[in-house]
Amino acid sequence: MRFAVRTPLPWAVTLAAWATCAVAFGQGYQNQSAFSRTGSSADGRVSVRKMSQPADAPAVAEPIAAPAASEDVGLAVPDELVSDGGDGGGCNDSCGGCCNLGGLWYCSVDYLLVRTRMSQATAEVRETTSSDAANNTTVTDRAVQFPFKYQSSFRTTIGYRLLCCGGDIQFGYWRLNGTSGRVSDGPTSSGGQGGANPAISILSPMVPNLINLPNQGDNLFFSANSAVTANIFDVDFAKYLSLGGPQNPCDACACPRWDLRWSAGVRLADVSRFDNNAYSAANGTVVVSTNIGARFVGGGPRVGLQGRRYFGQSGKFAVFARASQGLLVGDYQQNGTNVVPGLPTTTITTNAHYNFARLVPVTDIEIGATWQIAPFTFISAGWFLQCWWDLGQGETASTGNSSALDTANILGFDGLFIRGEMLF
Repeated sequence: MRFAVRTPLPWAVTLAAWATCAVAFGQGYQNQSAFSRTGSSADGRVSVRKMSQPADAPAVAEPIAAPAASEDVGLAVPDELVSDGGDGGGCNDSCGGCCNLGGLWYCSVDYLLVRTRMSQATAEVRETTSSDAANNTTVTDRAVQFPFKYQSSFRTTIGYRLLCCGGDIQFGYWRLNGTSGRVSDGPTSSGGQGGANPAISILSPMVPNLINLPNQGDNLFFSANSAVTANIFDVDFAKYLSLGGPQNPCDACACPRWDLRWSAGVRLADVSRFDNNAYSAANGTVVVSTNIGARFVGGGPRVGLQGRRYFGQSGKFAVFARASQGLLVGDYQQNGTNVVPGLPTTTITTNAHYNFARLVPVTDIEIGATWQIAPFTFISAGWFLQCWWDLGQGETASTGNSSALDTANILGFDGLFIRGEMLF
C-alpha cells in the first residue's frame, strides 16, 4: 500500500512562465539586432560617452553621415553606441542594463541540481541485542537515514526594471523535488542464548499513537522510501544602491565597482512530504505497513540583501552573494495510516489526522558569479542553500536505548544553479 500527499502541480503557471521566457529571449535578440542597426532601441534607451574638446572650441556634435544605399546598415553604427569589444563597453549593454535611461523587462531560467536534507530523516533504527556467557546484555542502536541524492529541479523569474534603475518588480517560481532511494533491511530474529545469534529488531518512525512495530519474530524484512515536493512563489520589489565609481547610473557610461540590492516582498509555498514503510515475511507477504504524509501551505513576508562586485569598466564579470529571510504562517497537516492485514482473520486499519497552525521561518543563501556573454544576455552559476524550520520529519522511532534522535525537524535544500538571463 502506498500513501502520499498529492499536491496538484501548477502546470498552467509553469508552462506560462516557460513560454514567457521563450518569447522574452526571442524578443531580446530582436532588440539586440535592432540596436545594432540603428544605435538605439525601441524603448528610447540612449548612451553617453564624454569626448574631449579643445578649450576654445564650442561643443558641437559631429554629424553622422547616412550610409549609402548599397552599404550594410549595420556598418554605420557610431562607436559611441556599441561595445568596443575590449575592457570598455557601450552603456546600453553594461552593468546588466543599469546605465539605461528607460525601463526594461528581464526574464531568467535556472537549472537546479538539488539535494534534500533533513535534520533527522530517519528511515529505521536497527537494534541489536546480544548476551555473553555470563548473560551480560549489550543493546546497540544504529539509525539509518533516507539516502536523498542530487536531482534536477528548476526556477524561473520574470520582472520589470523601472526607469533609471528606480527598482525591480519581480515574480519568481521554484519547483524543488527530492526522492530518496529505498531503504531495505532484515531479517529480524529473536536471538539465541549465551551469545549465539543476537536478537535483531528493526524499528520504524511512527505517527504518535500509531504502533507499526510487528511482534518480535524471526525473518521479517523492512523497506521504506520518502519524497519531498515544494512549489514556491515569490513576489518582490528590489532597489539598487551603487557604491564606488559612478554614483548615478543614468549619467556615467561606466559601472560602479559595487552595488547593493535590497528587496522586500512576499512568499507563498506549498510543501509536501511522504514516508512509506512496510514489514514483510520471507515470502513477501506484508505483515505491517505505515504510510505518513504531511503538507504545509502558507505565506508571509520576506526581506533580502544582495552584494555584487563588478570587474572591468563595462562590468561584464561580477561575483555576488545574496541572503533572504522569510516568515510564513499557514496550515500544516499530517496524516498517517497503519495497516495490519488479516492473516487470516480481520485487517486492522488505524488512521491519524493532525492539523496545526504553524509559523515557519525560511532562510535562503546564494553565492555565485555572472558573466555577460552578449548585449543584454547573461549567464550565472553558483551554489544555494535553503532552510525550512519545522517541516522536516518530525516522527521518531522509540527505542529502549539512549538515542541521537531529537525534536529537530528541519527541511533543507542545497545545490548548484545555472542561470540564463535576458533583458529586453
